[in-house]
Amino acid sequence: MGGPVAARADNAWSRSYPFWDAYFAMVLVATIIAIVLDGGSPVAIVLLLGITVSYAAWGRRAVRAPVAPIRESWWLVAVVLVLFTAADLLASASSVALSALVPMTFMALRAARAVAAMIALFIGPTIHLMSELGTHPLMIIMAIVLGLSVSSLLGVFIDRLGRQNTERARLIEELDRTREELAEVSQEAGRLAERERLAGDIHDTLAQGFASILMVLQAAGDRDPRVTRAMQISRDNLAETRALIAALAPPALEGASLEEALERLARGFELPVEVSVAGAADVPGAVAEALVRAAQEGLANVRKHAGARSVRLALQHDPGSSVRMSISDDGRGFDPEAVADGYGLRAMRGRVTRLGGTVAIIGRPGGGTTIAVELPCSG
Repeated sequence: MGGPVAARADNAWSRSYPFWDAYFAMVLVATIIAIVLDGGSPVAIVLLLGITVSYAAWGRRAVRAPVAPIRESWWLVAVVLVLFTAADLLASASSVALSALVPMTFMALRAARAVAAMIALFIGPTIHLMSELGTHPLMIIMAIVLGLSVSSLLGVFIDRLGRQNTERARLIEELDRTREELAEVSQEAGRLAERERLAGDIHDTLAQGFASILMVLQAAGDRDPRVTRAMQISRDNLAETRALIAALAPPALEGASLEEALERLARGFELPVEVSVAGAADVPGAVAEALVRAAQEGLANVRKHAGARSVRLALQHDPGSSVRMSISDDGRGFDPEAVADGYGLRAMRGRVTRLGGTVAIIGRPGGGTTIAVELPCSG
């Protein structure tokens, strides 16, 4: 684990300790009381209060930074080292504050640097211990070993606590992310189910009704111009209804590749559709579905608005990068800048944009129209 994630690993446990400020204040008060009871120098109390001020000024930001260390971390540790060492030399009871200063050092710095800073914090207490035990070499060595051992044990304990809380935070993040993904999948499944239900209802009601009306009119004959007109209106509305059913129904991708699904759409279209495919690549299911939906909407727009004689549908794979699809017609065309997108194009843009893709409309009056869709293969 490296980079910002590694930095968060060293700092995560401080964010999981909601009562840290209260604990820090309690330890400083206990230290001041110990100095007073021990008859220590009042200057030591002033120095400890200086640590409190520095913590309030920039220390809280340092220990709560999502990525450690930050600039305030170095200022905090430097001030703590100077003021605590001086206070401890003036009053040995100041060492009580180590129970707060050592964890704070690990909150502000990464583990290796925090251990070095912690060893420096123990210099004053070690000097006091040496002065009490005398200057015998064995005593000095024992004091140094004791100080280093205590420092190492505290460092191991705090580092292990940090790792445990980091792992817990990582698991919680993964759980939240999985929950969001499941909610999104559930919502999408609900939308697809509702669309499929609507497609079935429209097929069983409107489509069947228009088909029945058309059959009755055909049986009546076309001698009356009004009957002929009614037959044409029925055909148009039946075609619109079938297009709506196709747009609402799930794309025909089960057991078929993206290319096969597009070929199937082309064969079922009223106008000749030339399909061309360049390159080959595995396309994620969500991307394939978005492309089929875009092709459905693009062909529906050609049928409704273009007045075209033929259509060209081109699919181009850029392996490992993106897939591009264009739908071009030879119809009347229009100026995309002068005409607002309809509902279908807005839905297409929304679906493609959610997957990190783009939709471009290219056209001019009298020169046909092209809808270009590009999606990342990572989907």
